[in-house]
Amino acid sequence: MPPTTSALAILWWGAYTVLGVWAQRTVPGIDVFAPALIVSLQEESGQRTAVLAVIWILLIEGTGNLPFGYGLAWYGLLAAAFFAGRWLFEARSYLFMVLLGLWLGLLHPALVFGLSSLANLAVPMRPILIQGAIQAAAFPVIWFLADRFFPARLRHDVRPL
Repeated sequence: MPPTTSALAILWWGAYTVLGVWAQRTVPGIDVFAPALIVSLQEESGQRTAVLAVIWILLIEGTGNLPFGYGLAWYGLLAAAFFAGRWLFEARSYLFMVLLGLWLGLLHPALVFGLSSLANLAVPMRPILIQGAIQAAAFPVIWFLADRFFPARLRHDVRPL
């Protein structure tokens, strides 16, 4: 008997979260949850997306050494960019995902610089800028893979052209 959609969603997002924690430990500075947040915004209810965002914010805030607020600002500004960009672009277009990746690539160094200066931490910016560039390049690829493997039974939107 196939699992219900709620059980399938819990299994899918639980497995994605475990793999995401492993991936973020393997490649520091890259957020694999941001593309999944976009997939969830595209495919699921706002309530489920909010629960996922809270879980991922707590994971990011708990594992980082910056003051509280990086994850909240990161996902909040990503969601704001997604909703603002939906007015101009098809929500599932590859160009839109590349632009969101570029946004995150610029946002990462800005948030790290801002929060580290508030905490009086000396952070070398060169590695942070490199992480931002890698995030910008990795975001559309990770989004494509997450979207590709997202279970068809959980989809609520239509596929892109």
